[in-house]
Amino acid sequence: MKKKTTFFGWWIVAASVVVLGLTWTLPVSFFGLFIKPVTTDLGFDRAGFSVCSTIVALTAVFMSPFVGRWMSKYSSRLIMGCSVLFIIVGFLGYSISTSLPMFYIFAFCIGLGLNGAAIMAVSIIMKNWFIEKRGLATSIALAGTGLGGFLLSPVVNMLILDYGWRIAYRGMAGILVVIVLPLVIFIIKKSPEEMGLEPYGTGQQADTGSSKAKPAELEIPLAQLKGKSIFWIYMICIAFVGFAGGAVLFQAPAYLVDIGHTPTVVANAVAMYLGIATFGKILLGNVFDVKGATAGVLLGCGLMAVCTIVLVFAQSSMMLWLFVALHGIGTCCGTVTPPVLTSKTFGSKYYGEIYGMTNLFLQFGMAVGAPLVATYYDRMGSYVGAWYVCAFMMVLAVAGLIYTNIAARRLIPKNKACAE
Repeated sequence: MKKKTTFFGWWIVAASVVVLGLTWTLPVSFFGLFIKPVTTDLGFDRAGFSVCSTIVALTAVFMSPFVGRWMSKYSSRLIMGCSVLFIIVGFLGYSISTSLPMFYIFAFCIGLGLNGAAIMAVSIIMKNWFIEKRGLATSIALAGTGLGGFLLSPVVNMLILDYGWRIAYRGMAGILVVIVLPLVIFIIKKSPEEMGLEPYGTGQQADTGSSKAKPAELEIPLAQLKGKSIFWIYMICIAFVGFAGGAVLFQAPAYLVDIGHTPTVVANAVAMYLGIATFGKILLGNVFDVKGATAGVLLGCGLMAVCTIVLVFAQSSMMLWLFVALHGIGTCCGTVTPPVLTSKTFGSKYYGEIYGMTNLFLQFGMAVGAPLVATYYDRMGSYVGAWYVCAFMMVLAVAGLIYTNIAARRLIPKNKACAE
C-alpha cells in the first residue's frame, strides 16, 4: 500500500511562519523597543528617530508593484534572498549609526527589502501553492509575525539591556543570516511547478469539496470604483486603521516605560500581545469566514479602539495586562482585515489592483501615524491626547468599513444576486 506523504506546500507554510516571524517582526514589531534606548543614548527626539519607521513604510509602498512583478518573473530564491540581504544591511547600518541621516539611509535599505522578504512575498507564494485551504494556509503563515514577537521579544530586550542597542541590532542581523537565508534558499519555492507538483486542491491532494454555490460578488474594475464615494470612504478608513494601529504598535513600548513600567516588564508585555496575536490572526480570519464582514470588523477594529482607551490608564498592572490581552487580538486588524475585507467588499475579479490601492492607504497611514504621535509627545510631553485621537479613528473605521461593505453589496445586480 502506497504511503501517503505530506503535501510539500505545508512545509512551505511552516518555513513561512519562521520567515515572517523574523523578517517582519524584527524590523517592524520591535522598532518600538529601540526608541527610548537609542534616543536617550544619542540625544535625538523621538519624532526624529520615528521617521525611520515612516521611511521603511513609504519605501515598502513604493516597492510593492515591483516586487509583485519580479515575483512573477524570477525565482523566490533570488527575490527573497536579495530582500533579506537588504534588511541585514539595514540592521548592521543601524548598529554603526551616529546621526539621524545615517539611520534614515539604512531605514531605506530595510524598506527596500521588507515586501520581498515578508508578507507580500509570502502571500504570493501561498496563492501559488494552495487553491483549497488557501485562507487557512495564509493565516497560519501570517501568524508567524505574532509567534516571532512572542519568542524573541525577551531575547532582543535582554540584548539591549545587557549589551546595548548596537549589539542588539547586530544580533538581529545574525539571526537573519543563520535562520532565514537558509530557509529562503533551500526550502521555500515560488510555486509547486518548480517541483513537478500541482497546487493543493487539484487532483488527489484536495479534500472532498463542498457543493455550495459561490456567493454573488461585486465586479467593478478599479477605474470605475474610483468614481464611487464608498471606495474612498473605505480607503480613508483603511488609512485610519494603519495610522492608529501603527502608532500604538510603535509608540506604546516607550509610553509604557514613561508611565512607570520597567523595560523588562514592557518587553514581556510586547512578547505577550504578539504571542496572543499568533492565535488572534487565525481567530480573526475564521470570524470573517464564518460570521461575516461585520463581525470581523467589530472584533478586530473594535477591540483596537477599546485597547487604545485602556492604554491611557495602563499605569496599573491590571490595566496594563488588560491592554495586552485586547491588543493581542486588536492589532491583527492591520494584517488580516485589509486583505480579507477587500475581497469580501469588492469581490475577487479585480482583487489584485484594488488590494494594491488598499495596501497603499494602509502603509501610508502607518507611515505617518508613528511620527505624528511622537511629535505630539515631543511637544506636549504626553501621549494621552494622541491615544484618544487614535481610538476615535478606530471608531470611525469600524463604522465606515461596515457601511462600505453593506453599500457595496447593494451594488451587486439583483438578477445576479438572485441567481446565486
